[in-house]
Amino acid sequence: MLDPVSIFMACKAAHSTISQAVSLYKDLKADGKDLSNIMGDITGALGKFFTHKDSLAVAEIESKKNPSKKTTIEEESMNRVMRTRELQQMETDLREMVIYQMDAGGLWKDFTLMREAVRKERLLEENQKKRIKRSSSVSVSSRLNGSKFGSLSQPPF
Repeated sequence: MLDPVSIFMACKAAHSTISQAVSLYKDLKADGKDLSNIMGDITGALGKFFTHKDSLAVAEIESKKNPSKKTTIEEESMNRVMRTRELQQMETDLREMVIYQMDAGGLWKDFTLMREAVRKERLLEENQKKRIKRSSSVSVSSRLNGSKFGSLSQPPF
């Protein structure tokens, strides 16, 4: 089972990495240096942050199925609330870093639009796979019931 606390710490680490990289980006930009490498570092860390964020959502769902007996209801509730709030604040910080500190507001807008498009594509693909699986299982069972031997529960003589 995925541990929400460990995944949350990975989100914090990615946030810290991005913050440091944006600071370096500003320095390099002020000095007129090449920004391509640092942009790759920033986008890679952003990807990790959002991957960890998605993993955290899955881990939270899994932890609800098998709650820890070591923590009280109150402690678990407060932990969830604080993780959610801090995660929201981290995402806000990242958005503001990209828009204001890197002066790349268009990048963030494009990113959010693309994220929603990819999310819809994946949901559509997942639904299509489910439909195909359902229709193929119905097809197999109808073939078995319509075979020349009748149903499988009766012998063919």
